[in-house]
Amino acid sequence: MREGAFGSIAELPQDRYPLPRILPPARHPRLMIAQGELPALREKLEQPVYAAAARQFAVLRQTPLDDISPDAARSGMALAAIEARAYAYLLFGDRREGLEAVSAIRRYFDVVSFEGLADDYRFMGQTMFTAAEVYDWCHELLTEEDRYAIVASVENRIAPRMEIGMPPCLHGVVAGHQAEAQLLRDWLAFSIAVYDEYPDVYNFVAGRFFYLYVPARNFWYRSESPINGSSYGGYRFTWDLWSAWLFRKMSGEMVYVPEMQALPAQWLHFRRPDGQGLRDGDDYAEFGGRWDQYGFPWFYAGNLFRDPVYRRQAFLKLGNRDRFFYTELTLTPVQLMIFDDDTIGEADYTDTYPLVKHYSDPFGVTMARTGYDVSPGSADVMALMKIGGLWTANHHHMDFGHFQLYYKGILASDSGAYIHYGSPHDMSYNKQTIAHNCILIFKPGETNGRAVNSGGQLMVPGEVMDLSSWLSDPRFRMARVLGHDENPAFTYLGGDITGAYGAKAGRVIRRMAFIPTGDPGVPALMLVFDRVSAADASYRKTSLLHCQEEPEIAGSRVTIRRTARPKCLFGPETQYNGMLVAQMLLPPNPRLSKIGGPGQEFVIEGKNYPYDVTGQLKDCVETGWGRVEVSPAEPAETDWFLNVMYVCDNDRPRSAPAELLDCGDFYGAQILSHAVFFPKTEAVYGGEMTLRVSNPEGLPLHWHLTGLKGGVWSAVCGDSEICRTYVAAESGVLNLCCGCAELCFRYSRS
Repeated sequence: MREGAFGSIAELPQDRYPLPRILPPARHPRLMIAQGELPALREKLEQPVYAAAARQFAVLRQTPLDDISPDAARSGMALAAIEARAYAYLLFGDRREGLEAVSAIRRYFDVVSFEGLADDYRFMGQTMFTAAEVYDWCHELLTEEDRYAIVASVENRIAPRMEIGMPPCLHGVVAGHQAEAQLLRDWLAFSIAVYDEYPDVYNFVAGRFFYLYVPARNFWYRSESPINGSSYGGYRFTWDLWSAWLFRKMSGEMVYVPEMQALPAQWLHFRRPDGQGLRDGDDYAEFGGRWDQYGFPWFYAGNLFRDPVYRRQAFLKLGNRDRFFYTELTLTPVQLMIFDDDTIGEADYTDTYPLVKHYSDPFGVTMARTGYDVSPGSADVMALMKIGGLWTANHHHMDFGHFQLYYKGILASDSGAYIHYGSPHDMSYNKQTIAHNCILIFKPGETNGRAVNSGGQLMVPGEVMDLSSWLSDPRFRMARVLGHDENPAFTYLGGDITGAYGAKAGRVIRRMAFIPTGDPGVPALMLVFDRVSAADASYRKTSLLHCQEEPEIAGSRVTIRRTARPKCLFGPETQYNGMLVAQMLLPPNPRLSKIGGPGQEFVIEGKNYPYDVTGQLKDCVETGWGRVEVSPAEPAETDWFLNVMYVCDNDRPRSAPAELLDCGDFYGAQILSHAVFFPKTEAVYGGEMTLRVSNPEGLPLHWHLTGLKGGVWSAVCGDSEICRTYVAAESGVLNLCCGCAELCFRYSRS
């Protein structure tokens, strides 16, 4: 332990985590700079593509640092100027600038104040990160006193005030602020820089990283989706990329699984023609800045994985290498030139990306669309179908079994507003099942953490800590996908979401199908089928359908319109012109009611839970008009719901009536030239069944069977076998087209 004016430097525990498998090399620089890379970095200063960065780098080198003020953390410019001087010493060996960087970072620790800053730990971490750059890049200029002062200042003035603590091991590694820059950039960078003199810091920090952070991310990355939803997922993935870059530059190794590369594509799969994206979890970005935020992970991923699509999207959002960012989410001129590789090029995605994408467990989502026309007048249809898998808490929502449908405006929508974390609206409505197109099972007197009882899925107390607790605690396992098929002509997702409802549910299975028709008048169909069994027949079951404008109800038919012309976040205003017609074929004689309108948008058991903000929100914010509730006419232990939907233009409405098909062990629906069947009771059906449709003229009809056991199936019409095919176990779907009115299907072998 060393004592001094800046406090003591104590050795971090060395027996908490296994020794990290990658150790820093003896060379300097090793932070963000690969071995032998300096000549290429000097050349970038002369390349026209980096002219703006070179000019701003020159400006920062001349920015005065003598009068660093207490409020310097609010702009980040002083840290960028310190970084620029350290980088100039690295490139050119200018001792004056290197010594200025060392002196300035020491003075910054002494002077700057973080008081009054929201999430001040982020700016503390930015300070630590810049100190790491100075320590590594100017290493040969540091005196023993400099090294002590920098490390002691971090460990005594910065680290104890950060949420992750000192030593940096508080809280979990999956969700929350600890899954951001604190360890994944700031502590890692600092530990790499000081390894020669203080190897205990790196052994502790990188040991925790490899032991806890990497396994949790590698597990989730196999789903090719972000852990924390559509807003925080992008922000937090940026820091995962920083950690990947730090090790790539230092060792040449990739510390995460290859599936990590596919993750940023999700934001393009989810992108809507109106410049927004489909919502997932807490979404602050719909209030402004959504697509700009994705520019950061697109930039770091595009260069790390040499992906020209990501790089094109990055520079569309961040500027053509002439915009720089100096707050804790940095992209300074120095960082741009270090990480960017212009030889990768740029590319579009609209002709190459798949129309259907399944994100496997533990995310359990299928995204289907009819095209990638993202112009405001696009006629593309988008359907998001979610079964889900594991719950992460924090910014995750209790929305297992949720779906969204977009056509010339969001029609079947998400609802609620993420404005203040933990507010009554956020905890009781926004994060809960009642805010989504899901199933409710209302058990009187049920408790659900801090949320009022709305009959929804049950939250687990506390956040996920690490992969071990995530997988070993069965309460986090909310759902399992039973089958998925990514055929663009018939996309299917089905799963068991019983776990999300706890003991009040006997069995809850939801199956969803999306069918593009090729008819511009009725461009797509979507079907949602549920089997819902409650532990007590008296528990009220409800199927929800959310919308942005007041719906119309006529019998068992619901019409939802999207007719507004909001000023979108990016690009021109979009005149919406979509219509959704939902036909509730089951339960028999359903009870339909609409709940919503001014002052009633977020009603739970008769009481409204409004978001706590004054003034008018932007008209592109989709908090929701309210919802339609569908319930059985009489209580029963088990009920079936079948919602058959189609979309069309609001100013050119079309009629496409659906017919219920009841065929023994299967329910089905016939609409236009399609007949879709779902097993009534079995999660996976194997055996023999006879299915019938209405087809008196013998016209070609598309038959779609779901929930089948994997293996060989045959279809017989009369005395003729018209089809023998293999059904994949992970799909469970059989598609065929014929003019028969009755078919016998037989399962023969696996």
